[in-house]
Amino acid sequence: MNILKALFLVVAGGATLLGVELSEHTHSPRWNVKTLADSLIVAESPVPTTIDEQYALPMPDVGESVKRLPSERTLYSLEGRLVEVKKEFDGDYHLVIQDPKTELKIVAEIPDGSSKAPEQYKSDFAEARKMIDQLVGKPGMLGIKPKVPPRIEVTGLGFFDEPHMFTPEGMAPNCREIHPVLKVRALS
Repeated sequence: MNILKALFLVVAGGATLLGVELSEHTHSPRWNVKTLADSLIVAESPVPTTIDEQYALPMPDVGESVKRLPSERTLYSLEGRLVEVKKEFDGDYHLVIQDPKTELKIVAEIPDGSSKAPEQYKSDFAEARKMIDQLVGKPGMLGIKPKVPPRIEVTGLGFFDEPHMFTPEGMAPNCREIHPVLKVRALS
């Protein structure tokens, strides 16, 4: 019986800590950057980029209190293979995109449309998520690794995440991501 109580306390405590962390995370200036709730005017034409180019950017000092950086104002288009997708605790679709030539990986995330994102972007998030669902299926928290990773192009803003205690699959060494993703296009 004591083992069951201990297990319950660990699970309940973990859930409480996750809830506190998630609440703090979703109410931070970085969350506003991730969801475009910081009122950035997004450029109409994306700048083509590669995972190599994103890796080459110097990593700034970021934390939850840091507002949008100048290097996070560019709309990019990036091509690669979708090697993994999962739904995160905050509702985002976490995509891992790999360059087929260099095998480097980068994270791209599509926010949950029910987030505090501006209305004008919610349909973009929904359409991008719908494309992922069509390509590989609706992801859960355990994720999907397609046997034959589809080639895609994502269009979204450059973003520097803060370092994580446990490095997520696909995270660039400089913590660079494409976040938020506004469009996903399947390539042949």
